Amino acid sequence: MRLLVTIVLFITSAHGATRPQEWKAINYAPRGHPYFRMLYDWFSKDAATGREVRAMADADLAILRRSGFNAVHLYLWDQPTFDDLYRKQTSRIPETSGFAYPDPALSAGRQWEALDEFIGMAEKHGIWVIPHFVHTPFNANLDSLSGAQTEQRADEIAAWAGRFISPLSKLHKNILAWGALYALEPALDDRPENPNNYSLLWRKLYVALKRKIEAESAGDEAPLFTFLYLPSKGRNISAGDVQVPAGALEGYELDALIGKRLFASMKRHLSYELGRAAEPDLVYTYLFGPDTTSLELSIRALTTGRDAVPAGRVFLAEYGISSPFGAYDRATRAFGENGSPTTDLEGQAVWLRQCLCALRATGITKSAYWTLYDAASLWSSPTWSMPEQQVSLNGHWGLGFEDAARGFKPAWETIRAFQGGQPFACPEARAAIAGARDQPVRFAPRGAQLAKR
Repeated sequence: MRLLVTIVLFITSAHGATRPQEWKAINYAPRGHPYFRMLYDWFSKDAATGREVRAMADADLAILRRSGFNAVHLYLWDQPTFDDLYRKQTSRIPETSGFAYPDPALSAGRQWEALDEFIGMAEKHGIWVIPHFVHTPFNANLDSLSGAQTEQRADEIAAWAGRFISPLSKLHKNILAWGALYALEPALDDRPENPNNYSLLWRKLYVALKRKIEAESAGDEAPLFTFLYLPSKGRNISAGDVQVPAGALEGYELDALIGKRLFASMKRHLSYELGRAAEPDLVYTYLFGPDTTSLELSIRALTTGRDAVPAGRVFLAEYGISSPFGAYDRATRAFGENGSPTTDLEGQAVWLRQCLCALRATGITKSAYWTLYDAASLWSSPTWSMPEQQVSLNGHWGLGFEDAARGFKPAWETIRAFQGGQPFACPEARAAIAGARDQPVRFAPRGAQLAKR
């Protein structure tokens, strides 16, 4: 009965355009149908359970709402992105689950229909949706284009994205925000009157999408967020042959100064384009790394002091840590973005608690955990054929096991307590400790040696 009341209240407030200031979000796809496969598989039956994928999503959305989540972050990959990855041999077999470009209504697998149904399903459960456009070939030969050609490319991408914005804005009242193009950002220091092609493409596309949202929103305008890159200040240890000495993994702060310069560049370019003072509605970035104390310092440096990016305008579109040890029978130690390590189930819960405490301490209220379920079978499939080290890293960010019989990991209860407003202790952050190559990175009190196991 309480859930029914919650849903009714949500629908009433959504029609009144009351968007939450706190985004308790997650990057969502059903178990066994991860990422870009969800909508492609939407009308099919899951091989493990015999249930329709859309029925699985319906049940998951109900669980998310009961667990305190109020939004899902949804990347909308296009087919040229996957074609580009195949040309670069990132995938071994062509991935065919992208949205059609330039007309997404022509997408394979009835994905257009599936997207509409998914957003409506989320609305029924009182869940907001955050669609985020992905078209990575935006930078193909970009440096060699003329200004006119760059503007034409911006128009083409905007037309593709606009085909989502127009109908979905009219049909659904639970679009929380739109994500401008994945990974596109302006140059740091060029001048607006003589822009780098990346800056020209960025500002033309941002303004075009913003105007499209305004035109289709009838006074109920969803904000538009754009990419804010925060490079790592730590040593790159992601290559499999890099020697990582035993001990604490420290120094993995993110370069907040670069982030501030980038935000200043965005303001310059938008102000020039619009002929008035302007800045992005929101910016998105990622939060990965072994040491949550360093991550907290990075956020604080970004959101305070001179040229600060206001904490209320920052959306962490992805944050998390991979936990193959205890979830995967071929788990190996691996390191990813900003030294983010593979850990065990306990380590994931510890890291997540520390990270959530850091977000609270720095005033970050908009975030989306990466992700709900593990996805090892995708990355080990013939299409992607990743080596075991990469399957360990990329396949185990989830809060739930890939095997439905095992349910959820301990970290799930951690985030449920935080999102649900339960008492949430924030003890002193532990250090990430690298041991032997065949062991997970574990977490121990600072200054202490990791006990031998």
